[in-house]
Order: sequence, then structure tokens, then C-alpha cells
Amino acid sequence: MEKGELKILNKGEEEEMELQGYRFCRWRLALVGFGVLCTGGFLLLLLYWLPEWCVKSTCTRTTAHDAEVVLLRSTDEFRRWFLARVRVMLAPGSNPFHSLETQTTSPPSSPSSPSCPFSSPSSPSLANGHTPHPSDGSPAQELISRFSDYQPTQIRYFTFHSTKYYWDDGMQNFKLLIGLEDLEVSCSTVHSEHSAGLTRNQQEYRRLFFGVNEITVKVPSVFKLLIKEVLNPFYIFQLFSVILWSTDEYYYYAAAIVFMSVISIATSLYTIKKVRLTNH
Repeated sequence: MEKGELKILNKGEEEEMELQGYRFCRWRLALVGFGVLCTGGFLLLLLYWLPEWCVKSTCTRTTAHDAEVVLLRSTDEFRRWFLARVRVMLAPGSNPFHSLETQTTSPPSSPSSPSCPFSSPSSPSLANGHTPHPSDGSPAQELISRFSDYQPTQIRYFTFHSTKYYWDDGMQNFKLLIGLEDLEVSCSTVHSEHSAGLTRNQQEYRRLFFGVNEITVKVPSVFKLLIKEVLNPFYIFQLFSVILWSTDEYYYYAAAIVFMSVISIATSLYTIKKVRLTNH
């Protein structure tokens, strides 16, 4: 795989995106930090607005498999850029649709095996600098301790728009973890194999990959909403306009801009907060 290779996510679908892999570069991070200090934070604001510049100025290209950060670009007419941090979780198995008992009694599959699509070589530390964590919680710790005969598997993933994309060694790309409807499981199979339901271990094991079956709408604090709203390019432009008019002694005009901006921000905060509380 070449480092300049471009990956395609959700090919042929509405959410199709291009993916490039990057890893952090210390000297670039130090140089950007110095630039932020010299510009009084303006460079940091610019990188906040432009994800492409942020990634390319602090990271170097690498393969998607070894990426610590992925740079995403939509393939629609807008061609928008996004970035996402690649994380690693530890799990007692690699396929949520396989029973843990089966995975503990058989040796781990090879990376290219179709029965083990999300596996990675298990080791205490990763060569690419990732810090593995047991799925950000204690359920994985408990499962791993229960099935101590099985070597924990390192599973690489990133989250984008509340959706997790897992690394597939067979495809050599990130992909969505499909559910039962995508596996085309028949009703007779569900009745014969799952009529008694899933065991507690199976429930916790699948929950590591799919999460809790609920839609959670987070309600951010007013301070976070205020910061995000103020960092909008429009209000930064208004700030410079106020400074410009003030230097020319147009104080009434500058005050009018400040007054309208405050009203606009307050209205936006109230609307966003009300919508989030309603959907919570």
C-alpha cells in the first residue's frame, strides 16, 4: 500500500467520502505551536476553520492502517473537509456476531481471514504510537478478565458524525460494522438460534461495538455554545470591523455593530439550547 493512496468510504452511497491517513509529527506540532504564539492565537483560529490545513500542518502522510488521524473529504458538490482521530480499543474478540466461547477455544484468525475482519496484531504497545484502551469503559475489562484464555484484540476505529468506522484487514480500509439486516439473516434463523435471546456476555460483547441502543442528544453548556458561536468567521469579521471603526472614531457605528452582534449571538444560543433540550 502506498502512502499516497486514497481510500473511499461508503462507496456509491450518499455519505461517500475520500480518506487519507496521517500521523502526528513532533517538529511540525512544535512549529505550529510557535506560530500560534507569534500570531496571538490567530493561527489556531485559522486551523480551527480549515481542517485540511490543520492536519497537513501538524501531521505527515502515512498509510490508512497506521494512521493516527484521518482526513476526510466529501465527494459531493460541496467537497467539505473533516478530520477524525483514530483510536484503538481492546476487546476479547474481533467479530461481535461470533460467540466468545468459540473465539476463546480457537486461535486468533489471521488478519486476512474473513471471519476476523477487524482484528489487529495484539501487543502491549502499538508501533504507530496509539494508546489502546478497553473501549473507554469497564465492560471490556470485565469481559477480558472472564475470558482470560483469549488474547485481547486491538481494534482500530474512528468516529464521524456519531458513527464508528472500524478497520478491516481484509479490505485494507475502514468500514461500517454491519448489522443483522445487512447480513440477510432469515427469520427462521433468528427464531432457531436466538429464540432464547442473547446471553449477558454476548450482550456486553456486542455493546462494545454497537453501543447502547438509544439516541442520546447531548446538551452542551451555555459556555461551550457561546465559544463555538463566537468563533464563527462572521463574528470574527464583526470584531475586526469594530476595531476598524473605533480607530476612525466612528464610536456610534462600532457600538451599533456590537449591539447587533450581541443580540444575534443571544438569539442563536437560545434557539440552539431550546432545540437540544427538546430533543434530549
